[in-house]
Amino acid sequence: MRKWILILLVILLIPANVYATVTLNDVNQKVCDRFEGDMVKLAAIMEELRRRNGITETRVAFGGVDTQIKSADYQVTYAAEALAFQRAQKYSSESALRNSLGILKNKILKAKNEVGKAL
Repeated sequence: MRKWILILLVILLIPANVYATVTLNDVNQKVCDRFEGDMVKLAAIMEELRRRNGITETRVAFGGVDTQIKSADYQVTYAAEALAFQRAQKYSSESALRNSLGILKNKILKAKNEVGKAL
């Protein structure tokens, strides 16, 4: 009986995450999941904004952008593509991952800023 109590205490006192290994790819996927939530919200806002203004179609094109809605739509699309690219990458160094996630964060923040201007 004492043996089982000792085993139970050891199991309860040693956290399970001690044995878990977290890779850079796991970190990348978790951060991408978080950013993806932001992108879904931005896309939903843009869809609602398009509906309110009667815009039925938008196209992403290079060059001058004549309205704030088109500019915001372009930035949301650009950030979503960057997020998809980031998700597919495999990293071997922490600094490369941190740098790449920082660039992606800036793209998403720029998209949020453009959406804010369009509202």
